Amino acid sequence: MAYLALYRDVAKERCQELGLPFPTVMAHRGASYLAPEETEWAYRLARAAGADFLEADVQRSKDGVLFVLHDDTLERTTNVKTVFPGREKEPVSTFFWEELSRLDAGSWWNQRHPERAKQEFANARLLRVEELVDLALESNPPTGIYLETKSPEHFPDIETDLVKLLSRRGYGAPSRRPELRGKLVFQSFSADSLRKFATLTKDIPRIYLLDEDMVQKQGFGRLLSIAKEVGHGIGPVGYFAYPWHTHRAHAQGLVVHAWTLNQGWQLRLLRFFGIDGAFTDRSELAVPLWGRGKTQSQDELWQKALASRKDTDYSAKKP
Repeated sequence: MAYLALYRDVAKERCQELGLPFPTVMAHRGASYLAPEETEWAYRLARAAGADFLEADVQRSKDGVLFVLHDDTLERTTNVKTVFPGREKEPVSTFFWEELSRLDAGSWWNQRHPERAKQEFANARLLRVEELVDLALESNPPTGIYLETKSPEHFPDIETDLVKLLSRRGYGAPSRRPELRGKLVFQSFSADSLRKFATLTKDIPRIYLLDEDMVQKQGFGRLLSIAKEVGHGIGPVGYFAYPWHTHRAHAQGLVVHAWTLNQGWQLRLLRFFGIDGAFTDRSELAVPLWGRGKTQSQDELWQKALASRKDTDYSAKKP
């Protein structure tokens, strides 16, 4: 127990150095248990739940617009098959933003989860990164954003595009927006992508994501060495967030943000094992469980999300 407490104190200090809350709750694709993933409503609900970060996957349209979407294609979470028949399996990079903005990214969720469906989710639109930033900055203090370069090899120099966009909004410039310190994290499964971020902005925390295949092929020790070279922490799949792995990462000065923890027992156990934060679809569960805020009902969260929206319609904005 003393061993666990020692490393927990070391990890907390490292998070404080980086400006990160401890422990950290990352709303995985937003509150994606309660709303269609990576849509305005998922992020509004995550913010209402008290998540520290709005997590998103960044991709780029054919005409250069940065937007958020997890999959390489549009068929799972939009009505692309109806709007653009025959193109449902095409990479997202083959679509112009005007085409992407016409898609319904919410009705599929209502059909799959009728017990949590909302009429407002129908016709939810894909979000541009700029709109996600708007959502984060609406809060006082601002909510953090935790951005993954998704398949960056498909989007040459997307890191530069992303840093330029965020710099215009004050991220990475403490003298301009001191309240944004610790409010942005870059993450990727690509070490090369993180290296590019390091050359562009050294002050923003960078997390090296690890999956089972990577650990089996390269070994955990080798991946820790890469993580220390390219950034400030690791994001291991929960299966590899055991104490012997977490403590090795902490000994290297790395923070540990595990994914994706959606059950109470998972959040309790891996927190006991020493992780510093978690990606979760259930931020409304993680926040009170980790003592970061109060328990709220789904209806309370929904009313907060509705109230926060006011007259803002992000789907109607143009790039």
